Parts: sequence; structure tokens; C-alpha cells
Amino acid sequence: MISGNSVRRIASILCIAFVAGLFIGGAQPVAVGLFAEPWDKVAHAVAFGALAVLLEFALRPRLWLFFALPLAVSAADEIHQMFLPGRSADGDDWLAGAVGVAIAWWLLRHTGLRKSVTRLRQGT
Repeated sequence: MISGNSVRRIASILCIAFVAGLFIGGAQPVAVGLFAEPWDKVAHAVAFGALAVLLEFALRPRLWLFFALPLAVSAADEIHQMFLPGRSADGDDWLAGAVGVAIAWWLLRHTGLRKSVTRLRQGT
């Protein structure tokens, strides 16, 4: 069985990889129009909800950080897109990310997912 410290380390690495991939991959020409409307909003919700769950594994942050960290990354991504050819900042994308984080929070708090996260973080 994998230890709790290993779970936290792996989740931390995945958080860093997510952010790096978002900014490096998002700057590539292939990222322009990668997802058509309205699927781009679904992609934002899933991506930033997943980041929030990874943060739960890595840090078990306080509630305000659970929301603030992925939403700050989402905002930075939108600002970054203002400077990329063929890309644009979109507040609706940020809002879709916020919905994804809220869904992740709800799933963690109101299903067995948080208990599973806790068990994995403890290595049991």
C-alpha cells in the first residue's frame, strides 16, 4: 500500500504539473480552439474541479484556500491568454472553473469521496 506521505507528494507533483501544463500547453498554437463552445466551459469546470481535488489530497487546505488556489490559477490563466495569439480572456471560463471547484467541494463534503481522500492521505 502507498503511504500517506507518498499520496501527498504525488498529488503535489500533479498540481505543479497541472499548472505547468496549463501555461505551457495553453501557449501552444494547438490550444487555439481546442474545445468548441459550450464544451470549453465543461473542460474548465472539470479541469479546475480536478485541481481542487488534487489540492485536497496534497494539502487538505482550509476552505478559503480550497477555493482561492484553483480560482487564482484560473484567473492567471485567463490573464495569460490575453497575451497569446488567437486566445482571449473570458470571464465565463473563470466562472466555469469556479463551478467546477464548487462541485468538487460538494462531492468531497457530501459523498464518500472525502473519506476516501482522508484514508489515502493517512496511508490506510
